[in-house]
Amino acid sequence: MPIDLRKTYLLLENNGEAFKLPVTDDFWQQLSGTPTVPGIKRLAESDGRMLATYEMKEDWDHWEMHPGGDEVLILVSGRMTLVLEEGSGERLVEMTAGQTFVVPKGVWHTGKVPEPSTLIGITAGKGTEHRPA
Repeated sequence: MPIDLRKTYLLLENNGEAFKLPVTDDFWQQLSGTPTVPGIKRLAESDGRMLATYEMKEDWDHWEMHPGGDEVLILVSGRMTLVLEEGSGERLVEMTAGQTFVVPKGVWHTGKVPEPSTLIGITAGKGTEHRPA
């Protein structure tokens, strides 16, 4: 049966398993805190990668950082600007449809979305942190 990656993310485990992660209203809050939902707890403790699709219509309302590994972002449609927080300040990375960018492990980042866009993310979820933008 097909999976809508906007509503059910996949945890790609190192053993080859693709574990379904239903997206709940508190998914990101759970992942950033002490997860109580079994699937999110599994993601938070896993060395695997999360595969997800995001339909974006506005700027992100948060910054995020993934200490467990690099994050691969693939812009399928639209355009966006990634804002990376680096030691010397912020670096802006302009992306258009079809481009891929690798956010380095441990780098805080957010997104500016000037038009409706679709993004695929492949994320090392273990230890992920969020903060307001």
